[in-house]
Amino acid sequence: INRRHPLLRSAFRAEAGVAMMPQPEAPVEEEKGAEHFAPEKIQQNARTISTCRIASAIVAGCVAGIMGMEGLSGFLLFFVSCLVTSCMLCVRTGSVTMVDFFAKPNQVWTQGLTEGLMSYILFWTMLFDLVHIF
Repeated sequence: INRRHPLLRSAFRAEAGVAMMPQPEAPVEEEKGAEHFAPEKIQQNARTISTCRIASAIVAGCVAGIMGMEGLSGFLLFFVSCLVTSCMLCVRTGSVTMVDFFAKPNQVWTQGLTEGLMSYILFWTMLFDLVHIF
């Protein structure tokens, strides 16, 4: 028996009662250009954007209520504040495309708009009532 051949060597060890260890596989090379995302970091980034958008909407709602804005001019202020917040986030991260930070590149522009709008309307009407009606 040729004990130097790898197949015969493993068969010989099995016959001799030697516990066989699994052979290590060749290391798998990572695909070049493959993107790796950390889901918990992407979720954290989305929460951070929502928090920033809600905070800026509250400030804008207070400004709109104190200034006595009504109708479309009040909503225009909300959309301007959203645009300014998104631009500030882009400047802060140093990227306009945001591919490195989010699963979808447009998430910095759209994440948390509805929550921000609800907060904006709440504070807009509350401060408008407090300042101009009472």
